[in-house]
Amino acid sequence: MKRLSLFLATLGFLNMSLGHAAEAFFSPDGKTVTMGLCGQRMGLVQVEVATGKITPAPLPKELADECIESIARGSEGETLFLAKDAVWVWKADAKPAVKRVCSTAPVVAASDLFVVTQDGSPLKDILFVSGSEKEAEGRAPGLWGRKPGSKAFLPVFCRRVDGAAAGTPTADGRFFFESDGDVWEGGIELDEPDPSMERIGVLVGARIAPLAILNTDEGNGGGAWVSQMSVAGPWIYSALRGRHIGAIMRSPLPAKTLHSPTTEDFPTMQAQLAAMNTSLSGVEMILEDVERVEGFCAIELGGKPQLFFISQIPDDEKGPAMQIWDGTGKPRVIGHLPAEE
Repeated sequence: MKRLSLFLATLGFLNMSLGHAAEAFFSPDGKTVTMGLCGQRMGLVQVEVATGKITPAPLPKELADECIESIARGSEGETLFLAKDAVWVWKADAKPAVKRVCSTAPVVAASDLFVVTQDGSPLKDILFVSGSEKEAEGRAPGLWGRKPGSKAFLPVFCRRVDGAAAGTPTADGRFFFESDGDVWEGGIELDEPDPSMERIGVLVGARIAPLAILNTDEGNGGGAWVSQMSVAGPWIYSALRGRHIGAIMRSPLPAKTLHSPTTEDFPTMQAQLAAMNTSLSGVEMILEDVERVEGFCAIELGGKPQLFFISQIPDDEKGPAMQIWDGTGKPRVIGHLPAEE
């Protein structure tokens, strides 16, 4: 069947644990970071990078005690987020500022929100989430998409992988994502409109950076996998999470796409090995021995990178530290989330 081929442009996601930021993204000018909160700190907030000032979104009462697990930036800078089995939008100059967009049905307890923002793309304004139908709860979550005006989310066909997470685009339309703990590149190939089709399209891609750390022994700690990712400038920034270990690193952006809906041939094994070797040989470690990383996002302006993240600094009782890494040296602390009671 003929399909429409185009790259998926999205922003990343993060499943949350108690008391940390969910997903986050920079404003286009790099002056603010928007992020969701879970645990004892519920809500949706915006952080001023220069001062660390935290400003909460005016959430309605029905969302006051909700974990905002996943957010994404819309095409006009608005914030889309998941709560109460629905997609919501926060736009500061709108009245009301926060409103419900649509249900995530048939997906329950959806996570990992993606949204396409690229003008001229058949994927523009298509929402993507990860999750399962109620009768399939307990199984590995799949990838689902919803076109504007559609009544429900439809599955994205994913062969040999469970789905795509931490999706992030480049300015020229390439799409990078996490799957099975590693970094991949690819896209979404849309099906032609067909009422008989019970899916929205097909995930296409190839693993380009096997960053997951796997080991086995008697100890309780060990093993780490890519949990968050952000592309900025010539780098792919990755946060790894494991059992009592974690790290932040960056790998070089590949010179060309290995496998996507628009590439002509399926990549050879030698080509895939060469791509992975290039990525691994160019990896730079930014921060090692960090147990948890949250609120992870990056931007590059004028050739200067900014990486924002949150982690608990050892022996710091002020609460999780909001930090910025400017491309060299150690990250600097710009503020703290309130300490948990």
